[in-house]
Amino acid sequence: MNPGIILAVLLLLVSSAARADSSVAQQLHEIRTHGFMLCSNLLVYFNSQDPASAFDPKVREEYRLNLRDLDTLAGGVADQPGIADSLQELKATIDSIEKEPEDVRVLYTSSLMPILRAHGDLEKAAESAYLKMGATSPVVAGLNQLSLDMGRMLLLYESQAFINIGEYSVKSGEGSFEAIDQRIGSRFEELLKLEPNMESELREAITDYRFVRQKLKASNQTLISRSAIMYLGRSVEKLNLLAKNVERKKAP
Repeated sequence: MNPGIILAVLLLLVSSAARADSSVAQQLHEIRTHGFMLCSNLLVYFNSQDPASAFDPKVREEYRLNLRDLDTLAGGVADQPGIADSLQELKATIDSIEKEPEDVRVLYTSSLMPILRAHGDLEKAAESAYLKMGATSPVVAGLNQLSLDMGRMLLLYESQAFINIGEYSVKSGEGSFEAIDQRIGSRFEELLKLEPNMESELREAITDYRFVRQKLKASNQTLISRSAIMYLGRSVEKLNLLAKNVERKKAP
């Protein structure tokens, strides 16, 4: 066979493998962001101190959609250790709380803690697999970190409505509201420098974040603004889409 043809085939195989790894890395990242959104919606749904949102069918559909998306994403990375088992445990804990009577006089803290612990296991497994692969570029890495921090901020915010649940919502060392907020601001500025062509899309995502920023930073709240999950959820989705678009453009 012509050496030039052999080289071309080898290059094609290498680039295809790179694209596959890139896709798997992004799926692992989105497992993480969907996990944060799932738990945030569950905390909204089972926050009996907020009668306006507690047991709202729309919120239930949102967290069930998050769970279906997680199922789909996990199916694409079935060979990654720990993902399937931790997702099954997460689903089992959600199934358990769904069997409990819905009562605004009941605090669901003790039933939500196993869900957050199971989510922590899923987050740990997805993070470990993601770090082994690495993002395809500094821009994708920055976008992924930005969306993760928004997910962390949201879950930390929603956990304020419950006593002693905050320690389960975000991994130790990932910071307070102030620390996460500073990281979000810094990464936004870094991304503007790395990819000025994305300024319009980045500003859309950060504008949604800034719209609820002061509510997020206010501490010791029991009545949590439902708008936070809407605006931050939209920001996370935009950032994930941007990361996928960057990968497609850079793919050989």
